[in-house]
Amino acid sequence: MVNTTAVAERWTRFLASRSYVPRGEVLLKHFERGKITRLCGCGCNSFDFAVETSSDLEPLVASAGYDGGILMLAFYVRDRSEPKLTVEITVFANPGGYLSGIDIDFCGNSMPMPEFVDMEEPPFHVVGLLAA
Repeated sequence: MVNTTAVAERWTRFLASRSYVPRGEVLLKHFERGKITRLCGCGCNSFDFAVETSSDLEPLVASAGYDGGILMLAFYVRDRSEPKLTVEITVFANPGGYLSGIDIDFCGNSMPMPEFVDMEEPPFHVVGLLAA
């Protein structure tokens, strides 16, 4: 699947709509107020992001103090021919706790993201500051 702005928006809206993703509404506000600064072209659906911070936009997490992952999710793909296919998603925040990117990859980024992927929900792995 070619990585585009529309694909990034689709993944962000997917995350924001899930009950197992805390603060989904804040994640969506960050996406709506910021801009994509880089779309990865390796075959994954990852993107870097910049948010103009303002007094009315709350951070995703209290100051992270570092650039890094604040939520990691892993899903199994419904595919009976290869039952161990996975989709991994990591949400990143800047030191102020604002969205700085989302990585979405397929099978540990060992294969390009397919055009359509049917993931089992909920994810089998959820960890990070945002998950706490």
